[in-house]
Amino acid sequence: MSSTLFGLACLLFFAVSQAVRDAFFGNVFQSVSFLVVAILAFGGSTLVFGTWAWQRQPQEVRALLGRTKLFLALNVTTAAAWMGYFFALKHIEPAIVNTLYTGVGPIAVLALSALGVSMAKETATGWLERLGYVGVLVSLIAIAGVVLLGQSGLDGQPMSIRIGAVLAATTGGIIIAISHMIARRCGDLGIGSNALAGLRFLLALGVAVLAEVVLGQPHMRPDLGALPVLAIAAFGLIVIPSYFLQLGIARTSPLAVNVIRSLGPIFVFAVQQFDGRLRFSGATLSCIIAFVFFAILSSTLRGWAEARTTSSP
Repeated sequence: MSSTLFGLACLLFFAVSQAVRDAFFGNVFQSVSFLVVAILAFGGSTLVFGTWAWQRQPQEVRALLGRTKLFLALNVTTAAAWMGYFFALKHIEPAIVNTLYTGVGPIAVLALSALGVSMAKETATGWLERLGYVGVLVSLIAIAGVVLLGQSGLDGQPMSIRIGAVLAATTGGIIIAISHMIARRCGDLGIGSNALAGLRFLLALGVAVLAEVVLGQPHMRPDLGALPVLAIAAFGLIVIPSYFLQLGIARTSPLAVNVIRSLGPIFVFAVQQFDGRLRFSGATLSCIIAFVFFAILSSTLRGWAEARTTSSP
């Protein structure tokens, strides 16, 4: 299998597995603290991939630790994004969380570029591509409105919690987009996926432990007998898909990454229908379909524009 095909397979695995992850943990977070799940997931990633990297690629570990600003930026953005994502997943419909988290990143990058802040070589943006981005933005505003107006598949949350969850998912999506840029920069410096997966969750792990000790509710902590199963689920559904995403990003074009990630909300919506606490929401599905259409349109046009720029003499 070629490197590109392997990368596409990794991205597809990520898209499908994140649907199972979001639907599963959206349910689990109703009875188990998301901080406990974060400790298990981030601790597992640090232990497994950190040990692997120290044993097999110690030079990569030293290279990342030696770049203090890059290391701190990777850890801060990773921690902030995931904590926001987990909080949102506990309180609002999983498919909506995924849509906001996935969709707002490219919009944020475009906005930063318009303000003169860019981490990559700029390529001219055509009017049709701009229309695609406008469609994405309108879709995101609409799906946030679905939550705030109580038309989503999950009812019963106070307005303040719904607002906070929408803001957490949106902010987390912006921050994770920046985190992916930092991780890509690390990859360009020769730091591989094992070292990144082993070292990028250190701050997130520390924050989760501290927050659980200080703010955690005893009745939300699972029994000791349930911890092994929960740890396996956390590692298999949170850490492994994130690792495969890194593999896919390193082996495929940004176009392929954006298109396949854009399909994620559809998968999440399909899987969450098996969750008995959620009802089918036509409003949510309509917004997701609109988002996917405009996201794929803008991603495809962006890929063509960059390909033409690269091939020009």
